[in-house]
Amino acid sequence: MTRVQGEILKFIKTKEYTFQRYLGQGGTGTAILVKDEVTEFNFVCKKYTPYDEEKKEEYFKRFIDEIKIMIPVFHENIVRIYNYYLYPEHTTGYILMEYIEGSTIDEFLLWQSNDIFEDIFIQLIDAFAYLEKNNILHRDIRNNNILVTDDGVLKVIDFGFGKKIGETNKETASILLNWPVSEFPEEIQEQKYNHQTEVYFVGKLFNKLMESNGVVDFSYRHIIEKMILTNPDKRVSSFFEVRESISQDIFKEYNFTEKEQQIYIAFADQLRYHVNSFSSELKPVKNVKAILKSLESLLKECLLEEYLQNNASLISCFVENGYNYKPKKDIYVSDISDFYKMLFRFSQSKQEIVLNNIIARLRTITVVVPNTEDDEIPF
Repeated sequence: MTRVQGEILKFIKTKEYTFQRYLGQGGTGTAILVKDEVTEFNFVCKKYTPYDEEKKEEYFKRFIDEIKIMIPVFHENIVRIYNYYLYPEHTTGYILMEYIEGSTIDEFLLWQSNDIFEDIFIQLIDAFAYLEKNNILHRDIRNNNILVTDDGVLKVIDFGFGKKIGETNKETASILLNWPVSEFPEEIQEQKYNHQTEVYFVGKLFNKLMESNGVVDFSYRHIIEKMILTNPDKRVSSFFEVRESISQDIFKEYNFTEKEQQIYIAFADQLRYHVNSFSSELKPVKNVKAILKSLESLLKECLLEEYLQNNASLISCFVENGYNYKPKKDIYVSDISDFYKMLFRFSQSKQEIVLNNIIARLRTITVVVPNTEDDEIPF
């Protein structure tokens, strides 16, 4: 059967889920736990049923905006939306999202050691660095909207007040919620709210968690102090800058020399720059031995060249999923060689630090799901 572009396709058979239990009632809806009997996966099903009937129409637009914002998001530390069902004639709808077994960030961090605090802080910054990269503002940063799974994986949830920003609306503070702080950043007085504002609120939230738990010897305290300055001219400018500061601190802590840092940066910058986008959620290669073996094979084929002849051969050493890349031949083979030699001689702990930093960089790359067409099947 031949299909034409723009034709509407309807599925007669509806998908069925098994009700498990009620999860709770929020300001904009009810959440239940359901099970997909085919995959045996549990999902949270959120129904739009706001308390305030007078603003039902207005909040429904935000409900749709939340779907638009979250459908393209693929990041380990951000809740996933898998499907949605809209009933505009009834001003309601449903979102099917990832089920997270865990607790709020403040509950999880009770009585935890400093290294756990540091790990959770890094994950939190990674999540917001990804949102910043994709021009998404959360605008409701509070403990209840940051969960941690039983395995220690942080998840940012609830984008009901989230906003996708562009070149023309990067600083408009169109909404200000009941933030858990006693002092607002100065730009709020000028009706500005941007990613640097979110840096402030994330820093204040985590600083409050440390104070509540009596955490003193925290490795990144000096970074948080720069995050929570009310004056934006003195505050850290972005989550990317925060992440870079964390990376530099880790390198110093494990006695990386200045030369080693330069080798890493030269290599990592070129690798990151040449990946335009991913076609699915990042699946990094996490086996250092496998990476070294792949780099060794690559170098055998290009050691006599000044520039790498096939950029995909390098990217594939670190990435298992599909990607779009820049084919321009401008990656220095000498940078790859220096990186390989350095990584090869490092201890296992240093190798893991280097790899984790590269993965953190790759996670900031946008995921663009390809639009494929095939005339032989419905879609």
